[in-house]
Amino acid sequence: MPVAGTLIITESDAFGKGIPKTVLRKASGILVPRSFRAYTDAGMADRATHSLPDVDVVIPVYGERSEALAATLSACRAQTYPIGRIIVVDDGSPEPVSLPGGAGDSGQTSLLRLDQNLGISGARNAGIARTAAPFVACINTEVLPDPDWLASCRNCLLSYAEAGACYTRLESATPRRLLTRWRMRFLETKFGEQSGLAKFAPGHAVLFRREALEAVGGYDVRHRLHHEDSDIGQRMRKIGWETRYLAESRCVSIQKDTLKQLAAKELRESYWYSPAESSLLRLYFHLSKWTILRAGRNILKGRIYFLPVDFAIWAAALCTATARTLLPQRAPGRK
Repeated sequence: MPVAGTLIITESDAFGKGIPKTVLRKASGILVPRSFRAYTDAGMADRATHSLPDVDVVIPVYGERSEALAATLSACRAQTYPIGRIIVVDDGSPEPVSLPGGAGDSGQTSLLRLDQNLGISGARNAGIARTAAPFVACINTEVLPDPDWLASCRNCLLSYAEAGACYTRLESATPRRLLTRWRMRFLETKFGEQSGLAKFAPGHAVLFRREALEAVGGYDVRHRLHHEDSDIGQRMRKIGWETRYLAESRCVSIQKDTLKQLAAKELRESYWYSPAESSLLRLYFHLSKWTILRAGRNILKGRIYFLPVDFAIWAAALCTATARTLLPQRAPGRK
C-alpha cells in the first residue's frame, strides 16, 4: 500500500499527462534522448509561482533494500541547502518500491514507478523529466551525501561558469569489511585530496547544471548498466562543459557487498551482459587474464588477504555467465 500523501505514477500516466515519454532522435546512427527543455516549461512556471528552491533530486531504485532508500532520503532531507523536489524512480523493480513511512507526507518527495526496467540511464532521464530546477542532483540509492554536500557542489558550480557537473569523493561506511575493501580499491573511482577538473563525474552522486544536461540531451539510454557516467561526461566536455571534483565534501556508501553483487559488476566491467550480446569464450580469456594480473599485483604489494576474493569473484562471475549461456532464462534487470 502506498504511503499517504505519496504521489505514485506509472510510466504511462507520467508521460501521458503533461510529461511526455522520453523522445528519442537518431544522431549518427545512435539513439540519444532529446532535450528536456520542451517538457519542463510548465514545471518552471510552477516553481516560480511557489518560490521553490533551485535544486531537485533524482534517486533511481532497482530492488535495493528499503532501509537503504530510507537512509538516502534521510540524508537528502538533512542537507544544509534546501531541496525543491525529490523524485524516486522505481526502475521496474521485481518487487514494487514504496516510499518509507512519512516520506511523501510533505509533497516534496514523489515516486515515479516505471512499467518496465529501462536501466540506470533511462530511469534517471525519466526522473529528470519531472524536475524543473536550474540544478539537478542524481544520487544513487545506498549513497548518503554529507549534510554540506549539496551546498558545496552548488557553490562550486556557481563559482565556475563553465562547470556543468560537480561531484565529491565516495567513502564506505564499512571500510574494514574485506569485500568492501576489495570493491573500493578495484571497482570504484580513486579520489584525490585536491579539488579540480575531472574527465567525468562517477555516478554515485552528481550535481548537474540543467543547461548542461539539456545541451547533451541527458543520459544515453543505450548505457543501461554502466559507463553512463563517463559517456555523459565526455559528451559534455566535447561541447565545452567542465566537470569539477570537490575534495571538501564527501558521500558515504552503505552498500552491503556480496560475492554475487561483485561478480555481477565484474561481468559488466568485462562488457559481458548476456549470452546474446557477448562471447562466453572472450569472457573466460578476458576475466582470467585480468584476475591473474590483479592477483600478481596483490602478491607483490603484500595484499595476500585479497587473493581469496580475487579468485572467488572470478569463479562466481564465470559460473554466472556459463549458467546463463547454457540455461537461458529471463533477461535480468540492471542490477
